[in-house]
Amino acid sequence: MKPKDDKVYLYGKHALREALLARPASVSKVYLDANASSDTEITKLLKDNSINTSAMKGGDAAQKVGGDAVHQGVIAVINTEKLYTSIDDMIALLKTQTNPSVVLLDELQDPHNVGAIIRSAAAFGASAILMPEHNQSPITGTVIKTSAGMAFRIPIVKIGNVNQMMRKLKDEHGFWSYGLVMEGDTDLPKVQFDTPTLFVVGNESTGIREKTLELCDVKLSIPMHPGCESLNASVAASVVLYEWSRSK
Repeated sequence: MKPKDDKVYLYGKHALREALLARPASVSKVYLDANASSDTEITKLLKDNSINTSAMKGGDAAQKVGGDAVHQGVIAVINTEKLYTSIDDMIALLKTQTNPSVVLLDELQDPHNVGAIIRSAAAFGASAILMPEHNQSPITGTVIKTSAGMAFRIPIVKIGNVNQMMRKLKDEHGFWSYGLVMEGDTDLPKVQFDTPTLFVVGNESTGIREKTLELCDVKLSIPMHPGCESLNASVAASVVLYEWSRSK
């Protein structure tokens, strides 16, 4: 079942711990049932961060996260705007790192793909995720859940113009950009990732937009068995990020 309002809800004790430890300002309110109210770790984190709490009523779970959600007696209201990092803060972070990588999402629509890419980016050591403001799945409850809480751990930056951001990273900060495409001019195993790296992941159906692809220094493809037609966006991103991490 889908929630009956447009708020972003997070459920489950592990996910709430991640939020309270990494981005407590993003948690607006928490509903707890009697069992969760006795969890000393959760209640201490809520108290330490001055988070408003309410007792969970009988119909709260079904209304907010769906009747089949395994919420463990914990439902949190998330202010997704508090999850975004500013461009300036991201740039300051990048300056402290040697050959960092950043993942740019070019109008992905499936929140499961977005969440999975965020999870892989965090797992393999990428520095940030760039998400356009328009025609792109924003941070939602599904994104957060699919990311296994990593949406609270890795900087996510909302950007206006994808191509302008690419030029900024390339021209001002020495990034080399790689567009993930089906039939690229360079196979992944042949790449030496020895500069700051920007990976561009395109829309699930149409791929990277033409003007954006023109800005990519390398059109990167993943060699596959001929019996397999393609990988979806999140799996392709995971493979590429793993290969990049091996070069570190």
